[in-house]
Amino acid sequence: MKITDMAVLFVIIILPFVLLMRIKTDNLKNAEYRSIQLNRYLDTAVEDAVNAMTVKGMNDKTVISREKALEAFFRTLYVNFGITADETSKDVLRVYIPVIVLIDYDGYWICSMETYKNSLGDNIREMLWKPKKPYVYEKNGYIYLFTLDDYVKVFDPENITFYEGRRGDIAVNLPDSEIIHYDELFEQVRKRTITELIKTDVNSAINEHNKYAKLYGITYNFSPPYISDDDWHKNIEDIGFLAFFQGIPVGLGGERFNSYALGAARIVRKNHYFIQQHPNGLLYYHLENCTVVTETDRIYDTRQECALLGAFPCRTCNP
Repeated sequence: MKITDMAVLFVIIILPFVLLMRIKTDNLKNAEYRSIQLNRYLDTAVEDAVNAMTVKGMNDKTVISREKALEAFFRTLYVNFGITADETSKDVLRVYIPVIVLIDYDGYWICSMETYKNSLGDNIREMLWKPKKPYVYEKNGYIYLFTLDDYVKVFDPENITFYEGRRGDIAVNLPDSEIIHYDELFEQVRKRTITELIKTDVNSAINEHNKYAKLYGITYNFSPPYISDDDWHKNIEDIGFLAFFQGIPVGLGGERFNSYALGAARIVRKNHYFIQQHPNGLLYYHLENCTVVTETDRIYDTRQECALLGAFPCRTCNP
């Protein structure tokens, strides 16, 4: 066989594999680009929901509006997907959002798919807010109602006594409660209670969502995502809007988009911090009103978060 014949045969054999690899590579790139785009859509929708959910009530008191938050969230999603006038596409898109959580100061709401009958007797399927649940914990005869900071309510059923206030202020009334007397233990129990309650309801709603997805011909198996304890704790730093987006196809090879986004209203945590590099090469974190800080593009909520990034406290504003 001539060498030219061998070359032609080699090309014939190899070319299909080269084309296949090229198609797979292009598909992965497209899937990655689509995922980035969808994350941007989700982040923008959550941000708009947070901006809409805080409204002024009587005496200028801040009130949380679940309805305004949900309306703004979906309105932004519909605009980003270009389906504002397409009711069928809206219905399909909502199926890829199994659960939404509104994290309030003293409890939380879960929004997930429900079926009910309207006044005409027709079955209606839509996302509805469930009743608000408190951050409740029971230990050694006491019932604790936590909040997103150190304000707590404690009920003693045996003596039918109710205590309410900052942890340190009510400690004198509860001498046998270790949770109230030790700040570190209090924070551990408070954070664990809040995250476990929300996590349990989120996981239940996502698992339940599969039966609704099948009604739309979606065979994807919705399942609770893995979120580390550290990430969960960050999610409960302030009043916020947490949305999960799962299962939407992003590639030809069966790739699916799975993500979640949290937007915080910055009501509970008043202090914001900014990290900036000093001329000496070290990173320092600053308060919002620090005279030294000039880089304010990225906001950090806690000093611990700044410290984990290697930043030292500013010597000017002493955060």
